[in-house]
Amino acid sequence: MTDDELVNDFVSRIAKEEITFDKIRPTLVELGLDEVRIKKIVLRVDDEIQKSLLAKGTTSSPDRVILTGAVLLVVGVGLTVGSLAGLFSSGNYFFTMIAYSSLIAALVLIVVGLRRKKKKNFTQDSEVLDRRFRLRNKGSNEQ
Repeated sequence: MTDDELVNDFVSRIAKEEITFDKIRPTLVELGLDEVRIKKIVLRVDDEIQKSLLAKGTTSSPDRVILTGAVLLVVGVGLTVGSLAGLFSSGNYFFTMIAYSSLIAALVLIVVGLRRKKKKNFTQDSEVLDRRFRLRNKGSNEQ
């Protein structure tokens, strides 16, 4: 098998939970591969798994931030309207501060979520992983 085939095989087997990451090196040793090739394959499998986890973890993040901001906005509007309508004793400065600060925090969360959503595929995060992978490969090729 080629290195690409081995990497894809291990990544799919780990995703299906057929094998754990710590079993990759012993499996490659059993196949009789040399240490340099084993190191490259293990690093590539690690990078592929991290990329997939990063992609899964960040796809819903902007939506969750926006949803949290929307819920906080509704609570803030409710507190503000309630205090202005006299439903709550708004004479207390602390209560007024909570009502308005929840509105400000909600707006900040919504803006942050929308900016994250605007940034397509979180290219900055994937660029960091790609750069790290290139540096690892460059170091192992020099040996």
